Parts: sequence; C-alpha cells; structure tokens
Amino acid sequence: MRKVFEVELASENGCTELTVPATPYALLDALEQLWLTEGEAPGWEILQSDAFPGISMYLDRRGTLSELNALAQRLAALDEQGLAIVEGLALMEPGPQGEPIPLPRLIDLAYSTDCCHLVEGVVTDAQLGRFCAENGFVPEADDLPDAAFALLDFARIGKQFREAEGGVFTRVGYVQRHDELKQVYNTLDLSLKKPDYAILAELPDGSRVELPTPMGETVPDEPAQCVDCAAPALNGLTAMRSTLDQLAFRLAEMEVDGEMPKYKAVLETTGCDDIARALALADELDQYNFDPEPREPDEVASGHLKELLPEEELAALLPNVVLYRYGQALMEQSGGKLTGYGYVRPAAGPAQGMEPQKNGLEMTLG
Repeated sequence: MRKVFEVELASENGCTELTVPATPYALLDALEQLWLTEGEAPGWEILQSDAFPGISMYLDRRGTLSELNALAQRLAALDEQGLAIVEGLALMEPGPQGEPIPLPRLIDLAYSTDCCHLVEGVVTDAQLGRFCAENGFVPEADDLPDAAFALLDFARIGKQFREAEGGVFTRVGYVQRHDELKQVYNTLDLSLKKPDYAILAELPDGSRVELPTPMGETVPDEPAQCVDCAAPALNGLTAMRSTLDQLAFRLAEMEVDGEMPKYKAVLETTGCDDIARALALADELDQYNFDPEPREPDEVASGHLKELLPEEELAALLPNVVLYRYGQALMEQSGGKLTGYGYVRPAAGPAQGMEPQKNGLEMTLG
C-alpha cells in the first residue's frame, strides 16, 4: 500500500514520526514510543503530503490518529481519478473553500467516489460547455454546421451546466455528483487492537498468511515478505516462510515474557535489516541490559548514580554534576544507546565499572 502522509506524533513525554496508512503493529508501536499518560491522546501534524495536496489542505487537525489512518487507508486504495473525485467532493462541501473538514466527513467522501462522474481534462467553463455541446447535452447544437457551432458561447453553456449540477473543477477534471454520499464512518471499527498474529506475511501470489503457523501444520518452503510485525522495524524484509514462522514463534514468546520492548530496542540499536539476524538476536537478549525509563542522557546519568551512591551522597552530588554530559560519557564508554523504547547497552559494557570519582565524572562537574 502506498504512502499517503508522513506524520509527526507528539505527547507530553515524547515524539516520533509515522507513515500512514500504518499497519496495526506500527500504530501501536508509535504510541508506545510516545510514553502517553493515562487518558492522553497523541497530537499529530502532517509533515509531508506531496501526492495528496488537493486533499490534505482540508484535513481537520482535531481528528484522532485512528481517523487519520482510516482516511489514509482509503486514499491509498484510490487511483488518480478517484482522488480527483474526493478533492471535488471536498470542494462541494458547504462553507468557505479550503475550510477544514472533519475527518469523519472526509472518510465518507473518500468512500463515495462511485457517486460522482469525472470528466478528465475539463477544467474550465469553456471546456465544459464544448464537452456538453459535442456530446449531445445541448440539443439546440446537434444540427448546427461547424461554422455556427464554433460561434457558440461555450463558457456560458459550461457555467450554466456547472451551476445547475453543482459541479466543480479540480486539477484533473470536472466532478459532478449524481447520487447521495455513502455513510461509511459509523460502520468502521477504529479501535486500536493488538493483532492475533505476530507476523503478517505476504506470499509471491499476493495472498497473506498469519504467523506463527498453528502447531502441527506444515510450513511451505517459499519466500515471504513481512508486511506487519510485532517488531515493526522488520516490516518489508523478506525471508523464507519457515524462517519467518520461527521468528513469529519467538516474538509471541517475547510478548508473553514482556521482553518485546527490549527486543525492539536491540533491533533499533543494531540497525538489524535481515530476518536471519533478527532471529539470532531474539536468542541473544541476555547479552544486553535494558532500562525502559531513561529518555535523555541526563536520566541515564542519574539512574547510574542512584545505583552507586547512598541517597545522602547522591543528593549532595547531583547539583554539582552536568548530568547530560555525564550521561553522554556513560553511553559512549558502554556502547549504550537511547531508543524510543528505553536505554539499551551491551551487558559486558565498560560502564559497569565506572565510578563517580573517575575522570569521566570529574570532567562534568559544574
């Protein structure tokens, strides 16, 4: 499915970027990285919508992320003619041109493309008037000789048809509605749910299968592409179906064991772009330490010092330390990295032996 919008998501505690339409796991993963507080809804802003400028200008930013994703899913499924019709329907909406349209209404418009006619290439009243006259919609012009036909006021004819039909011009052509719009929004389930599968794989024939395969069933030996995964960093990667199935079993186990955030952090840290390596990493998690709390270097530093010092000493030291720089030094020496899921570092990293009185800390004293 093609990309519709690049979106920045933000909360009180974090931000991330997301391509929509997004798969179920990609949506859940983005929300996880926002560290939302109870009851908090993510804010969003369109960063890029080059392919859909005629529609994005109407987006009401007060809509929910689920609504935006549902709209993007529909737009991604439309061809250029369908997109032109949606733009035309948006232009027909009551109110000043360009005024934001609520996302539920835009979703209904996007599903109503078969309620309209599109005359491609007709973008002015004069072109519309000529089209109507040439195609039998103006009976008085049917038997006119060519010289007389050419003298017709096509702009006036086109304007009369446009105003009578309530049609509009888009960059692609003339859009005219011939039927009532569909009411689809209220039938959609926009709740965010974790899928039953760990991996959704696409096969060479375009069909899709949910993994892991039920116990006892044979796994065909064929290539497959991961299109939605509990670890979204692996989306788009290809491997043999049997390998993806093994990984899906491991992902399901990690979900149960609560190790999925750590695994996703390790994938991000290692830049893993290979399914075989991703499967190996699933069995190497004990080689990494993971803390879901730190989001900035200063939090890495304060957490490290809390492990080393009594509370009284810590209280006396903290005001005299540039925690951000100390945190950077800790990460550099240990090979640790901050991810959208927390702080991860090799279990055997040199940071284990760092003491606050060492030179690395002295350099960061205020």
